Amino acid sequence: FQPPPPFELKPVMPDLAIAPSQKRLLKIAVVVQDPMPYTMFYQGEGSYSRDSTAEARNRGLLLERDLSRISSETFSQVFSQVVVLRDLPLPGQYDAVVNLNIGQVLLKEKVVLTGETCNLTASWSMSVLDNKNQEIFNKQGTSPVHNFAWSTMNPSATLTLGVNEHLSVILGELAKEWGMTLYTLKIPT
Repeated sequence: FQPPPPFELKPVMPDLAIAPSQKRLLKIAVVVQDPMPYTMFYQGEGSYSRDSTAEARNRGLLLERDLSRISSETFSQVFSQVVVLRDLPLPGQYDAVVNLNIGQVLLKEKVVLTGETCNLTASWSMSVLDNKNQEIFNKQGTSPVHNFAWSTMNPSATLTLGVNEHLSVILGELAKEWGMTLYTLKIPT
């Protein structure tokens, strides 16, 4: 018996194509809770489903670390100063506070003529607070669907490889969407 490989996300930082001279001169705090209350849920074909959150955490899925890193690197293309925090700062410490959260990572099995595949999505939320910690923006959504081949011969390893590859891409896509949203958002100073 060989244990399944660990979860290792390698999110790729998106290029927002914002010239350094076009950065917004704001001091931003990004809050990513640690531990983040995300869940990883597997939904099989038919009625079978299982909460895989504890297994994912035990096997090293450090979603908080990866989300902190990619959001900090991406938002640094938008703002002159970006700091990642675990908790809400005191009012007045920053020009704005961005709260990020991944809610549920959903793996949904699909059986098609060519074999089994798995759809992967992640629900998310982003809220922005002004320098008085009053909410000025709130949005929730679900990432685009990413599909990968599923092997019934080695489901755990296939699942890990699929999550590693596709959740990494999803985090990059979300960081780009969030970064562009923040770039155009009217933040009172």
